[in-house]
Amino acid sequence: MKVSIHESKVELKPENDTALITGDGRTFPEDMRKFLEMNIPHDTYCIGRSINQYPNRVMGWVNVDSTESKHWAEHLPLKNNGKIPIRHTMGSHEGFDVDWDILDEPLWNRKDDIRWRGSSALFAVLICLSLGYKKIYLAGCPMDKKGHWYWPETYEGPEWLDEDYQAWDEFAKQDEAKKVVSLSGYTKEVLSA
Repeated sequence: MKVSIHESKVELKPENDTALITGDGRTFPEDMRKFLEMNIPHDTYCIGRSINQYPNRVMGWVNVDSTESKHWAEHLPLKNNGKIPIRHTMGSHEGFDVDWDILDEPLWNRKDDIRWRGSSALFAVLICLSLGYKKIYLAGCPMDKKGHWYWPETYEGPEWLDEDYQAWDEFAKQDEAKKVVSLSGYTKEVLSA
């Protein structure tokens, strides 16, 4: 499974060899703390609301659900040296800067089922690999049902499908998966196996 740029309105150029991808899993605050204590020079790509809590520069914002997040993408905080972070998605959608195509995506249940499987975190990992990062860390991307860091602890979700877990399992078999370290949850388990 890989991605390639279909169209980009901006130049994409990593500044470091390491990328940090932040997500909205309940583990995000603790994962972020652990990663920042490592003091590794890195570029940051945020998913969802984690951009609001990450304390430093954010180079990119990734969301696989572009049609549902257009307004959000257009109103991100100016965390990329005073500008909106570069916004990545699949498909050409207003409010985003980079449109990615999926290459070699497994077909799941039906021949015509081309819906993305995995998570926005897996999509962000594939973007970072395509951009040439040598090491990628996931913070707050556990792929569990323990809710988001900004919800009360009594709230559970999201509901992941078997195909979403299968997509991570398939990715973990690729050689490039060795470049990815998750700090918590199912993604840590599958990438460490």
